[in-house]
Amino acid sequence: MAAISTSRLHDLAGIYRAGGDYSQVYLDMSVDTSDPPGVREERRKSVLDALARAGAPEPDVDAVTDVLATGATGPSPSCLYVLVKDGEILIEEVLPGIAGEQETVSFGPLPDLAPLLKMQPLEFCYLVVETARDGGEVRLFRAGSALPESLEHVQGRTDTLHKVKGGGWDHNHFQNHAEEIWRQTQSQLATTIDEIVRQRSPRLIVVAGDIRARQLLADELSEAARAILAVEPTNTRADGSTDEALPERVNAEIERVLASDKAALLDRLNLHEGRGDNLVELSYGAIVVALASAQVDTLILDSAKLSDREALALDAEPWVASAPEEALGVTVIASVPAQLALTRAALLTDATVLFTDTFPGADAGDPESDDRDVTLPRGASAAAILRWRTGPPVPGV
Repeated sequence: MAAISTSRLHDLAGIYRAGGDYSQVYLDMSVDTSDPPGVREERRKSVLDALARAGAPEPDVDAVTDVLATGATGPSPSCLYVLVKDGEILIEEVLPGIAGEQETVSFGPLPDLAPLLKMQPLEFCYLVVETARDGGEVRLFRAGSALPESLEHVQGRTDTLHKVKGGGWDHNHFQNHAEEIWRQTQSQLATTIDEIVRQRSPRLIVVAGDIRARQLLADELSEAARAILAVEPTNTRADGSTDEALPERVNAEIERVLASDKAALLDRLNLHEGRGDNLVELSYGAIVVALASAQVDTLILDSAKLSDREALALDAEPWVASAPEEALGVTVIASVPAQLALTRAALLTDATVLFTDTFPGADAGDPESDDRDVTLPRGASAAAILRWRTGPPVPGV
């Protein structure tokens, strides 16, 4: 697993701060059932050959070899992102879905972290809980990861779990006893969930399982956990239950949260742009200057519109420049695609980085709306929400 937590933007910035050279692999790992058996092996050889040709040292190639041979894979379609330095695997992520960026096999000082940032927006993590009267399972995911980051089981007492047949005092006594055992088990499960909520601040909790267990669990959860709770009315632990209902509900809830984030972000952009309060930049040149001044709070990039631009990556502050004369005497590492240069500068100045295709274009729950990427105001290729104004507000606005 990853030695660096990719759920935190400052950890990704640490990769750039550390310097040195990195071996990077971003690869579509989808397998079509019609593929010949040797396709995956040919793909592995191709990647390793390309990495060696790029100049990667033998320890890095060996580490990638181990990942390709033994690493976990998710359901198709999925991609693999691996970052290695000095033979140590820093990041190993299985990303669900088709490749959002061009496949990459490279070695050098400027790894491209955009594939991770696109698949894991806004440090978004969530919990999937499956509960029964005798216990439950809690899985913590980062949005965009096909595999759980952690998995915890809670096992309660298994005596007197079923209703007692008959009537009278014995029936009521044993039924009350069973209810108390169920409640205690769900209280233990709720304690586990609440601790994860406290430590990791997930955006969403989706609960499925036995109906009575779900009810008891909801009653035991903290206020913070209940505020992000969504219940899937399916007993996923029952015999003959379907495997599709829970993933579909999880995906729908993630889409709902991201759609809300999209709307809030665009409202924020349009509000400042409409006010003319100089807290938004839409000009590419002005955004580079703002990043060089550590003035950017949130950076939103349109990958397609930036594809024909380049910028200079610098080895120290101000980290990015449009031309050599703007480097302020700092060494230029290389001229690189603008998306990489801007993303790196944003991470190194503790800005949030988002992409227009990070967000679902469709409104959650509206089957009539199509899936479009976010469009930035005035058709801009990038937008920056600033930490402080570039100047006085525009008079009369």
